[in-house]
Amino acid sequence: MKVVILYDPGAEDWTPEDVRSVMNAVGEIAVIFDAMGHEVRRLGVRHDMRWLQICRSADLVFNLCEGVHGKSEWEEHVVGTLEFAGVPFTGCGLWTLAACRRKAVANALLADAGLPIPRWTLAQGKIDDDFPLPAIVKPAAEDASAGIDRGSVVTDRRGLRARTAAMTEQFDEVLVQQYVPGREFNVGFVGTRTLAIAEIDFAGMPEGAWPILTHAAKWDRGSPEDLGSVPVCPANIPQRLAGALTRTAEAAWRVMQGTGYGRVDLRVDEQGQPWVLDVNPNPDLNDDAGLSRMAQTAGWDYAELVRRIAEVALREAQGAKAARELLAPSRRTRAPRTA
Repeated sequence: MKVVILYDPGAEDWTPEDVRSVMNAVGEIAVIFDAMGHEVRRLGVRHDMRWLQICRSADLVFNLCEGVHGKSEWEEHVVGTLEFAGVPFTGCGLWTLAACRRKAVANALLADAGLPIPRWTLAQGKIDDDFPLPAIVKPAAEDASAGIDRGSVVTDRRGLRARTAAMTEQFDEVLVQQYVPGREFNVGFVGTRTLAIAEIDFAGMPEGAWPILTHAAKWDRGSPEDLGSVPVCPANIPQRLAGALTRTAEAAWRVMQGTGYGRVDLRVDEQGQPWVLDVNPNPDLNDDAGLSRMAQTAGWDYAELVRRIAEVALREAQGAKAARELLAPSRRTRAPRTA
């Protein structure tokens, strides 16, 4: 089987750590398919579109591309091109990626379906005086906690105005959303399988810091926010709460037409009510990321997680029998490796 691993080669302002974060997953997944005897090609996406012709000759595109030249808004265009060309690819489709990245659109769809969404508004002009505080101010069309830091939660009207003004200078659209105090959970999906629930333990957060996942908490290894936000999987929670979280997350995933793999982030308030914070299609697939931890709880190692994600994509495109045949280890023999 010919497998193309698609990724964003990066932008001029990317740090070496940014590049490593992308290439680590590319390399790990390439090793897995190579070990199965498949022909693997790693391919960066650029605007010249040369990548498309290579993808059209592949049996599967393992899509790790989260943007083009560092611009996340191009992610959905890459997937839309693959869809139009009829190329089998892993992860979510164009509609889901586009709708979920635009947080106001996703919130409106989820709320219309009757799901619990904290009150929100786009920062366009004056914000209503009765908007509940504390509130979190964040970009309305970014992911991976971009633009979220220790100052993102505001507690008074003056702070809300100042934070909103500062954010609108950096981002085209800014979302203001009611802050929900309480415990934070993640529910992961691969195909139709719901994985174990994880909880973020904020007990070690720096004094005075809000218990939220900032950009530093997610991406700056060893930072106080990283060390203070520890994932616990599986979450140690009563069955009743686990059931409520699972039902809410599954409903949100269905509303956003989630396929392939993804994650729903939720908070639970003091009354035990789950609230949907975000629906995340195609989350981080590094071996040390959240989805991999959830998969381990299901008894899958990293290679099995990758294989199952590929199987979902191939089954959707060509049927279960073709998926099994394509993923069967190649008869190509390999020379034993020496130290």
